[in-house]
Amino acid sequence: MFNRLFFIISLIVFLINCCSLVAVHSQLIPFARQETFALNNKVTVKQLNSLSSQETSYTFNSVLKVSSVWNSKKDQLLQVHFTNNRVKAPRKKAKKEFFQPITKIPDRPFYISLRNGKPVNVIAHTYRDQSLLNMEKAVASLLQIQHESGLTTEVDVLGECKTFYSARSATRVEKLKTDCSHWDLKVNYRAEKPLGIRLSSQEMVEYDLSEEGMLMKAQSVETHRMSLEAQPDVGSQVESLFVLEHTGSDEKSVKQLIFKSLDEAIESLLEWYRVFEINGDVDGVISESKDQTLMQLISSYVKDLYDDQTGKEGMAKAFVHLLPLARITKQSEFKDILNEYPDIQFQLVDLLAAVQTKDAHNAVYELLESDDELLEQYLKSLAVGTHPDTAIIEDLLERLQSPAQPIANDKLSDSVLQTLASLTKQLGFEPGNALLLKIRSFILNKLESECADDEACKTRYIRALQNLQDPSTVDSLLNLALDGETKISVTAMQALRSFPVTYFNEKHLQKFSQIFYQTQRRYDTSARTLALEIILTMKPSKEQLDQLLDYLNSNDKHFEIKTYVIQKLNVLAEKCSKFRALLKKCLKERPHINNYNIMAQKGLTTVLSRHLSWSPAFNESLLSVQEIYRGVLKRGSVELFLSAGREETSLCKLDIYTSGLTSFVGDSGPDDNEYDDSPVTAGMEISIQSVLQRPLVFFNGQAELMGHVWKGTASEPTPALQATTLTQDFEHYVILASGATAYMRVIGFRSIDLYGKVELSLWNRNAQTEIMQNTAAAVHGIMKVGFTYAQVSNEFMLSYEPRISLLADLDFYSGIKLCIQLQRPQMFLNHTNTRSVNVKNTARRYSKEVNSKHSHKFPGSTLALNQKNNEMCNMISQ
Repeated sequence: MFNRLFFIISLIVFLINCCSLVAVHSQLIPFARQETFALNNKVTVKQLNSLSSQETSYTFNSVLKVSSVWNSKKDQLLQVHFTNNRVKAPRKKAKKEFFQPITKIPDRPFYISLRNGKPVNVIAHTYRDQSLLNMEKAVASLLQIQHESGLTTEVDVLGECKTFYSARSATRVEKLKTDCSHWDLKVNYRAEKPLGIRLSSQEMVEYDLSEEGMLMKAQSVETHRMSLEAQPDVGSQVESLFVLEHTGSDEKSVKQLIFKSLDEAIESLLEWYRVFEINGDVDGVISESKDQTLMQLISSYVKDLYDDQTGKEGMAKAFVHLLPLARITKQSEFKDILNEYPDIQFQLVDLLAAVQTKDAHNAVYELLESDDELLEQYLKSLAVGTHPDTAIIEDLLERLQSPAQPIANDKLSDSVLQTLASLTKQLGFEPGNALLLKIRSFILNKLESECADDEACKTRYIRALQNLQDPSTVDSLLNLALDGETKISVTAMQALRSFPVTYFNEKHLQKFSQIFYQTQRRYDTSARTLALEIILTMKPSKEQLDQLLDYLNSNDKHFEIKTYVIQKLNVLAEKCSKFRALLKKCLKERPHINNYNIMAQKGLTTVLSRHLSWSPAFNESLLSVQEIYRGVLKRGSVELFLSAGREETSLCKLDIYTSGLTSFVGDSGPDDNEYDDSPVTAGMEISIQSVLQRPLVFFNGQAELMGHVWKGTASEPTPALQATTLTQDFEHYVILASGATAYMRVIGFRSIDLYGKVELSLWNRNAQTEIMQNTAAAVHGIMKVGFTYAQVSNEFMLSYEPRISLLADLDFYSGIKLCIQLQRPQMFLNHTNTRSVNVKNTARRYSKEVNSKHSHKFPGSTLALNQKNNEMCNMISQ
């Protein structure tokens, strides 16, 4: 009985204590008394993986006088004065600091309204700048506290945040903030991960309270890290320490506002004040550029913008500096620039394409509409845009549909079509978007009605569907692949091969298998190999892989297809350990397949993947596919990939196609049971960042081919692509817990000079092909953080020149011998970094700069292909 009574009494005492704790905790600032707090905010910017002892930071110090001027059981109105304000920064010499008092902060107070103990609004002067207003909101946000552990959602200067509280004791509380809405103020970004930017943000706040529940100290520590997805050790980091610490109390009573409610008390202040929400707003001053025009900036980089600089580091670096200013330039200045620099107009239209604004677009069409070559250059570069103005897409669609002013040049019309489709995909419209539906209907109607009997017309609009990549068009393309004539079927399969694998289902897989295994009718070998690539990309089951291996022992006479299957399986096994284990298991169960007779096919088809660069450079790899038919290259592609983790994206792809050439150099062996009666054609297709460009036709018909042979017009280096296109494109704002604004921007460009030549001798029965890709890449990033009186920044530049050469010797004098040499010349990766701190708007200004630079050498190499290629190279060189 006694124990039970003791338990009840203890429970009552516990509940009384809990209730008293809640009552005390509701007032961090006591009623009718002035409290003094020291406010300190230190912001430091760092270079990732830097060992420099030089610090770039600023510290803002202030003394806050905080008084409760209106109070009720649940609500409170606090009056806050900034006093003794100053800003400090480290000098270049150790243990010395520069500091200046700040006299420009208005001496009038601001107010914080709390409802149910939570800060809700800031009441401040309307003339205060955004940076100081954010700091006032930051002070209010530090007064937001919860005494129970658990996950909740809070709204403060950082916006809406997921917050986890940990109540260590009655006087110690911690909270961790993640996923704040004001850490996600995206301006633009790329959807492709390897070309994107990795951001990570976190804030930890610690509270120390007195026994009565008064705030003694609030300390916020936050970190924001920005790095390249494809190179995580390159980027910037900002750290902010924001501390509010109690230093004393004034026992004199504070004059109160005599009103019945908090709303009435706030209303009495509104003659000179305005009510603001507690969540912060971006201070746009942080991202403002120097007072300079684009014309002036171009004049300082003009030497790097001439044609002979294409594919070189200087041009790529010039573009990353020009683009930010170009994006805020008006149409009239663009026109003046194009008129002022006629010798570099090809490079200028590349720049205006990267701008992607209506002003740039209108300027190009107003001045260059009659110049088809320059206009097509603009459209090709525009097609890889990341966030074009919707008005540009509407204008391109209108030009294609206009019956009054049709585009007379068929090649230009094709480029407009491909650019329209690509930009529509890049904007990522919702499935029911009216403009998307309009563009999709336009392409499908043209394909089904106007192009009914025109093969060239059909292939043009199928390529447009490839660039559009709308999942609702998968079935239409599959029907064309299944039932279309040879060229239509292959083009449709090329389009489907470019689609994300998530667009396909089990029914689609069955139809791809139908094409590869030819269960209904015969299909072109290129259509079959494309179907195979999709099947393998969809991660085949063991049963499906078993079926594919059994095919190698079938009576199919296309030994080049079987060679393709074997080499494709080997490439995938090298890249994926899970697939390698599955393949090994399936082969172990099939000893009749896993033997020399089956696995050593006599085909010349080659599929290989090789690494071109690795850390500390970008992770770049090359995929080469050379599909041979009767000893002749039927489809050859070289594709450059950029990787980030397990994801990769295509940077550039070169496809060469031929047909009807077996009568000149082919070798019809005993296993061939088909006659190649297709027309003599050859051409090139180029994809930049997965955007298919208008094809380049080398010759169409035997007469054109013989003309090239006798005149030697292809034996001199011929440009296939010269352009400077946008890669990384990232702009972002973050609001810190102290109210300071962080601005981040990363711009990347690739300058490409792709050319080739072919020498063909019918007398000696041999041919030599050379394809050269000179590429320069530059990535420029900047992180700036600050407020009205101080700013820190970190700026980096990464640049290099990755080049590739592909040499192919074909000897068809006696049998077929093909030797391919793939070379990567020596290159250097250059990385420069500049950190700085600037104190401004004080009696004395101060700046400090810390520079670093290093270069990494990658020796040149000739990439090993396979043993069969080595043997043929030895035979040709004898």
